[in-house]
Amino acid sequence: MEKPVKTPGEAIKLVVAAWRLAGPFFASIEVWMMVLVSAATVGGIFLAAMGDVRSLVAIGFALGYLVLRPVLHIKGILSWPFL
Repeated sequence: MEKPVKTPGEAIKLVVAAWRLAGPFFASIEVWMMVLVSAATVGGIFLAAMGDVRSLVAIGFALGYLVLRPVLHIKGILSWPFL
């Protein structure tokens, strides 16, 4: 177990190191696709609750992603494993 962080400088160094290690994860196109689909799902549900027809587009996009992702993996555009 690491020693506790005692100064703001140590905390900043720790955060910078964590971001550097996480960089390849956030550079993945699949992460951003999942973030976009999550936003479309939440937005679609919100629009549906408001009675807006545009909810069909947002939810359709999210459902289309479920179909598109395996196709992109089969074609080799995205690689296994997912992340």
